[in-house]
Amino acid sequence: MAPRRVQRPGAVPNEFAVAAARHLAAGEADDFDTARRRAARDLGLDERRDAPDNRSIQRALAEHLALFEREELAARLARLRGAALRALEALARFDARLVGPVWYGTATASTPITLHLASDEPEAVTRFLLERRIPYHLVDRHCRFPRGDAADMPCFEVEIAGEAFDLVVFPTAGSRRMPLSSLDDKPVRRVAAAELGALLDSGQLFTDGLAALG
Repeated sequence: MAPRRVQRPGAVPNEFAVAAARHLAAGEADDFDTARRRAARDLGLDERRDAPDNRSIQRALAEHLALFEREELAARLARLRGAALRALEALARFDARLVGPVWYGTATASTPITLHLASDEPEAVTRFLLERRIPYHLVDRHCRFPRGDAADMPCFEVEIAGEAFDLVVFPTAGSRRMPLSSLDDKPVRRVAAAELGALLDSGQLFTDGLAALG
């Protein structure tokens, strides 16, 4: 009888994370939960028992992009970050900040640029877009906050100069109350124009906990 294969500690979660990352990179999943479900089905694993956390999937995605799409990724990030910087400057009246994969360096071909805006009157954002003849689609974006709070925030889905944006509007009084990141349930990282400009000048692909990847 053939010897039973011994599974190395951590091997299943790592294989799971890599499979989930491939779905994200290919545009076959738009979020961690969908990527996890697809990977579990591919590998015949128990999504609840064997699943890696979002940070592990994010790192696997960054490693995949750095290994297989580095030149394409560099061009994509330069384009998206440049567009984000111009938008932050144009939306300065709303104290606009960049969040998400475009900052981290894990943006795929289907990733929109996500900005957080501050306004007590979402209609002010509507007027801003209409004055510039920018079509928009208004949806609710569910956000979780510390202490178990949650709320649906207005999100304007727009296209500016050929790039997709999600503009999520928060009340001015609560703009410093950060929603929780889907990565680690900690307050989301919001990036101002000056910091984004410095990143563009540096040519660095990945930021924060992924910076060692280049």
